[in-house]
Amino acid sequence: IGPRPDVHLTPRMSHLHLSPQTAAMAEHFKERSRCLVCLTHLEMPVYLKCGFVCCRRCIHSLQREPGGEGVSCPSCSVVSQKKDLRPGTHLGRLVSRIKELEPQLRAVLQMNPEMRKFQGTVSLDVDTANHYLIISEDLRSVCCGYSKQNRRARAERFDYALCVLGSPGFRSGRHYWEVDVGTSKEWDVGVCRDSANRQGPILLSAELGFWTVGLRKGELFQASTVPVTVLSVSPRLHRLGVFLDMHFGTVSFYHISDGSHIFTFTELPAADVLRPFFAPGSPITDGQGFLRLRNKGTTTAAGRDARASGREAPAPS
Repeated sequence: IGPRPDVHLTPRMSHLHLSPQTAAMAEHFKERSRCLVCLTHLEMPVYLKCGFVCCRRCIHSLQREPGGEGVSCPSCSVVSQKKDLRPGTHLGRLVSRIKELEPQLRAVLQMNPEMRKFQGTVSLDVDTANHYLIISEDLRSVCCGYSKQNRRARAERFDYALCVLGSPGFRSGRHYWEVDVGTSKEWDVGVCRDSANRQGPILLSAELGFWTVGLRKGELFQASTVPVTVLSVSPRLHRLGVFLDMHFGTVSFYHISDGSHIFTFTELPAADVLRPFFAPGSPITDGQGFLRLRNKGTTTAAGRDARASGREAPAPS
């Protein structure tokens, strides 16, 4: 693994003061040690022909080659025969070492309570909201309705994708906000470039200026890296914290129930204005899914326009 100058950091010295390099290293260790099939630590890792790696026991759960004995890679679909499989002996030793260091890595990445000192007021910008999104009167809650809202056409509005930006935008400093995702089955939350494309279908990708984490089908958590990073999130996520550090160019996501780290993006552009980003699920796939901002010293509730749609907003907790 090499030098580990930061593995003895205490939780009180956690992510608030980490350099992007340290955060990226800890994130890399965490992701490198995980099987992308069972989403637990790799055990007896095996490489497929294409370089995809998983636990030896997980080979049996991969899709079989039609009419053959080979297995298909879940990432690129390249077929590997038995003779193509290579044991990841060195990787196995690395994973064992990472498992030993896991308590320290967890402490390094743990949410620092001092982050809440940077919690300001974030609201939803109706002028950017897709016509099908229902924004509460207090500009804290958003859901997707079945019919278009009566809003003026604007260049800054998402005209196709079910998205809305938050205000204000950030060019410098440290900023923190929390989002209730409740029992929503599909959503995306994060930050994006103020200059990011808002016309037509939107691909959530860090390369295109969207740094987000999200949920699909109620069970698949992912980050908008290229390629997509599948995340292991436990226990069930109902509220997440977002910490944006413009000085270091990072945005980190945290599980509020236990303060555990979910994911960190590094190398965000220093010269751009970044905006909070929200994308609730559609009513077809997500039922009554809401996203709700939790600002410091405030409560949130979906407003009158949500009730008018026939989808009663949940009371604030």
